[in-house]
Amino acid sequence: MKKRITRVILLLLATALAAWALPALVKKATRSPERYPFIYYSSLLKELCVIDYSDDDTPLSDLSGKKYTTAQFDSLLPLLNFRQLMADGRLPDSIDGHAVTPPVLRAASFVFRHYPATVRGPRPALHVLFESMPRRVGLEMPGDVFRLDDKIEFIDCETNRVNGEKSARFQQTLEKRGYRFPARWNAGNPNPRKAYDEGYFSLDADGRLFHLKMVNGKPYARDTRASETVDVAAFSVLEVANKRFYGFLFGKQGEVYILEERDGGYPLARLDIEPFDLYRDQLTIMGNLLYWNVAVTNPSGRAYYALRSEDLAQVAEHRVAHRPDTWERAAGWFFPVYLTLDDPDSAYIYPRLHVTGAWFHAPLLLLAPLLAGRRGRRVLYAIYILITGFAGLLALLALPDTFTKKSRKR
Repeated sequence: MKKRITRVILLLLATALAAWALPALVKKATRSPERYPFIYYSSLLKELCVIDYSDDDTPLSDLSGKKYTTAQFDSLLPLLNFRQLMADGRLPDSIDGHAVTPPVLRAASFVFRHYPATVRGPRPALHVLFESMPRRVGLEMPGDVFRLDDKIEFIDCETNRVNGEKSARFQQTLEKRGYRFPARWNAGNPNPRKAYDEGYFSLDADGRLFHLKMVNGKPYARDTRASETVDVAAFSVLEVANKRFYGFLFGKQGEVYILEERDGGYPLARLDIEPFDLYRDQLTIMGNLLYWNVAVTNPSGRAYYALRSEDLAQVAEHRVAHRPDTWERAAGWFFPVYLTLDDPDSAYIYPRLHVTGAWFHAPLLLLAPLLAGRRGRRVLYAIYILITGFAGLLALLALPDTFTKKSRKR
C-alpha cells in the first residue's frame, strides 16, 4: 500500500513537472507577439487613422482604407508630427480656433502607460521626496528617504539614522489634516528627470486619498476628498508640463479619472471609456492639445478611444479583436491544464495553474490500452489522460505501473 501511494505521488510530481516544462518549450517555439496597429485621431480629418510605419510611401490610412502619402501623413496629424512640420515650415498657426506654437504643443503633450505588473508586484518601502519649490532650476536628490506606514519617518542616507525632528514635523502635519495611520499605499514619481515634483499621494487607513509634498522645506498635506466621489483603488502620479492634473486615479468599479489642479482644489474628471481592469488590462494614453488617444489592451483585444482634451468626452472608438496564435490553438488540444511560474501581468514568481477550457480527446486516449493491461485500469488511465493531457501521458509512460497493486515483473 505504501509503495502504491509513493508511486501515485511520483506520478503527480512527474505530471506537474511535465505540465510546466513541456508547455514552456512549446510556447517558446510557437508564441508570437500580438501586433496591434498604431491608431491616432486626426484633428483635421476628425476620425481615427491607422499608421503603418513599415510602409514608407503611404504609412497612413483611415478606417475606410483610404491611403495617404508621407507628406500628407505629417499634415493630417499635426499634433503628433508638429516637430517635423515645424522643421519643414508647414506648422499651421491654429487648429480649430486654438493657437498652435511648439511650446504650447509640447506643454500639452504627454504619454502615460499602465501595466498590471505595476500594481501586482511589491511596492517600495522607501520613498524619495523632492523639494517642490527648489531655489535653483532642476530637482536635486535629497540626502534622505522616508517610509510611511504606521507612521512617517525620514532616514538619513549616510548615517542610516532616523531624522527625528523632520519626521515629527511631517507626522504632526499629517495628523493635523486628519490622516489616519497606517497607510494602505503611497504613490509617487521618484524620477529626478522631470520639470517639477508634486510629491506623493497616500491612501490612509480610512480609504481617504491625501496629497503629501515638501514646500520650502516644510511639510504640506491635504485631503483631496476624492474618496467622497470614488472608491479609490490606485493612483499614478504624472507631472505633466502644463500642470493641468496630478495624475490618474483608478476606481474599484473600473473608472479612470484625472485628479486636476484647480484653484487649490482637487476636482475629478472621468475619462469617457469603458470600465478598465486595473489588474489585467494595459492602458496607454497619448495626450495632445486637442485630443487624448487612449488604447486599452486586454485578452479579448484592443479598444481605441479618442477623447476631447477639454472635457475628456469620447469622439471616436474602434476595436481590434485578439487573434489566437499557434500556441493558444495548440494549448487547447495538448494541454487542457498546465503550470507556469511567472505571469506577464504580475511581478511575483509562484506556480499558477492555467485551464485552457478545451479538454483533451481523441488520439492520445487510444494509448491508454497500451499502458494498462486490464480493462478497469484502462478507464483509469484514460480519465487521467483526459484531465492532464499530454503531460499526464508522458508521466504515465515514465511510470506505467502507478495504478497497479504491485510492479510488473521484468
